[in-house]
Amino acid sequence: MNGLMIWVLGISLYFSAAAHASQFEIVEWRGRQALKMTGPINSGTAARFNEIADGIEPAEHGLPVLLLDSPGGSVFEALLLSAAMKNRPFHTVIPDGASCASACASIVFIAGKYRTMEHFGRFGQHSCSVSGAPDAECNELISQHAISNGVSHGSVAAFVTYTAPTEMLWFSRADIDGWGISHYPGSEESGFEKSEPRAFKAITGKTPPAQAAWRLDFWKNGWRAFNRAVSDAERELQLNQFCVEHIPGVLFLAIEIHGPSEKVKEITQRVALLTDNFSLETTAPMIWQEDQLVTMVAIPIPTEKVLPWLTKVSQYEFRIDTKQPYEPIGASGFLSGSRDNLIFAANNCDHSTSQ
Repeated sequence: MNGLMIWVLGISLYFSAAAHASQFEIVEWRGRQALKMTGPINSGTAARFNEIADGIEPAEHGLPVLLLDSPGGSVFEALLLSAAMKNRPFHTVIPDGASCASACASIVFIAGKYRTMEHFGRFGQHSCSVSGAPDAECNELISQHAISNGVSHGSVAAFVTYTAPTEMLWFSRADIDGWGISHYPGSEESGFEKSEPRAFKAITGKTPPAQAAWRLDFWKNGWRAFNRAVSDAERELQLNQFCVEHIPGVLFLAIEIHGPSEKVKEITQRVALLTDNFSLETTAPMIWQEDQLVTMVAIPIPTEKVLPWLTKVSQYEFRIDTKQPYEPIGASGFLSGSRDNLIFAANNCDHSTSQ
């Protein structure tokens, strides 16, 4: 046992949190079973996790899901929970409307083998403390824990060191993606390399180019494969491949555009999918408001083109031709290294009862 761990065992260290105990419950989330943790992390949290963790069914990608909505709490107890998750790997998720802060964010979320946050979740970091004062040794322990889970030292240390215990620095989904804190399913399968575009831009002043690899994420009550054309962290012009169970044999390819759907409908003339194997186009694309930030523009890939798309297409361009004076909108890329993820998404369609 290293010196830092001996030290943390010898003193009660807390991030700011209320006094009530964290709770675990089995819930249904996005059409599957999940374990949900709510409330502060304190004595007994890890023991309660151990009592219930083995009863959670894994999701389709092989890992059970742990939903997090907690203000944080005991560093020591959070580290015990992290150690328990080494024996029982989970996909940690901060769902829409939930907040995971302090020890929840900097330790428990990061302990997930996969870790993702939905668009309207919140991830909060600040310094841990002893008797209300920032504690450098504790912050370094948290940073070393991050390294052991594949997160860069600076992506935690920079924020827990300079944010006072009485304050909170809140991160968006793009922030945690941009600092390399999240880790999506399918990253290894598609060769997606560790990406920290926020750190790269802070150092160089430039955003690094996006990777061609497609990753996986939850989609409604199923899955999608996604690729980001602008930046590995940015949602703008993200391409999504998904399917819906009640429309068998058809895939959909949709691009995300920031802005209201009414305006996108007004300026859109034609949508085309151009590949090195086939081409599709429509003057009547599906356009809908996905949420308050993003409009989706989608084209169906019909049954006879699905197999070529999944197994033969190498290069593609998704193009939206627009009315003057607007410039065309689109994204292009490659599929050849991401076939496992594309096929996974095609085999795990959204099975919601209504769309």
